Amino acid sequence: MGQVSLQVSGFTGAAGNVPVRVARAGEVLRLIRSGKATTTTQLAEVMSLARSTVSERIDLLVRNGLLVPDGEVTLGRGRPPVRYAFNAQAGYVLAVQLGMSGARIALTDLTARVLTSRTVDVDLSLGPQRVFDTVIEELDDDLRAVGSTREQLRGVGLGVPGRTELSSIRSRGEHQVRPWSDFDVAGHIKSALHVPVYVDQDVNLLALSEHRSSWPSTQVFVCVKVGTTIGCGIVLNDEVFRGGAGLSGEIAHTPVQGSTHQCDCGNIGCLNATASGAALVAQLRGQDGSSSLSTRDVAQRAAAGDVAAIHAIRQAGRHVGEVLAGVVNLLNPEVLAVWGYLDDAGEYLLTGVREAIYSGALPAASESLVITRATLGNDAGVQGAATAVIEQIMKPAAIDGWIHQAETLTQ
Repeated sequence: MGQVSLQVSGFTGAAGNVPVRVARAGEVLRLIRSGKATTTTQLAEVMSLARSTVSERIDLLVRNGLLVPDGEVTLGRGRPPVRYAFNAQAGYVLAVQLGMSGARIALTDLTARVLTSRTVDVDLSLGPQRVFDTVIEELDDDLRAVGSTREQLRGVGLGVPGRTELSSIRSRGEHQVRPWSDFDVAGHIKSALHVPVYVDQDVNLLALSEHRSSWPSTQVFVCVKVGTTIGCGIVLNDEVFRGGAGLSGEIAHTPVQGSTHQCDCGNIGCLNATASGAALVAQLRGQDGSSSLSTRDVAQRAAAGDVAAIHAIRQAGRHVGEVLAGVVNLLNPEVLAVWGYLDDAGEYLLTGVREAIYSGALPAASESLVITRATLGNDAGVQGAATAVIEQIMKPAAIDGWIHQAETLTQ
């Protein structure tokens, strides 16, 4: 499976393929969504078009449910102009964050606002087809909950674990299943739902959602996921940075000095094998013999004052911070946000991260660095998945294609 699979179905995606009467409707919508222009007169001035031309585009957008009147603007004498606003309920996005121990499934509107969300148990060892068939089945329940149907679905966004983690999954049962590394996730979902599908690493989508919601003016932003596994997402100049082969931010398999833990990737002492939630679960199980312990349980123990859990989480934070010190020296980020189930344990994890970064990174690179907890909680990943889809399907050329298709079908 490639690191990113972006496919567009049902939209032309190119202004050259739509008639003149539709062209630039997407640009009108973009300006209204941004707030730069919200009336016919303002749009005509900004776009250097005749008011009649802008009015035609607005009529198209209103007729297809993408715009709604939003009151009037009082300017003095004469008839006040109508203000228009984007209709976020013009469609819905299915957003999924697939983890090594479960899936977060949500339905959002076209601003990435979460309308329904829940965590579903999935067994990745059953193979990708079974997992995604389950996800698709869950979709209809979500649509019914908001009074809608599949006809209103506009796209699917999916965050998946890192490539190394997916390749480590072994099938269970009598029959071998198709491996994750050889499965066209986007193609499978697109063939079932017939909408654009966007697939990216989960931590990239976490970084995207945190950046867009909390740090939109930050030019160099790093988001670290410390959950069952560890990952790092990077946003540079408003864009997710993936590297040449889509492997940027793969800090999970960076060696930790002094660690002798065996990693699933085959190496010894990787950060993932030393400081991830799964590693801490194994460590605490070995100490107290508990057979049923999860990453969340470890965090809850620490929050309740369990000394062993507190020590383990803080030490894990130090190990993560030691690796991140190199990231800070390399990228000189303005903000570093930490997300994950272990973050539920108060400041213990973050304290360890800060200690190691401030002692290991260059003072000039770390003195103004903001190291903070992520703000979006459990829905950060699905909001990022929805945001990624929306940013694609709301591009002006895609909207022109959307309008052209809708108008053609109604003729």
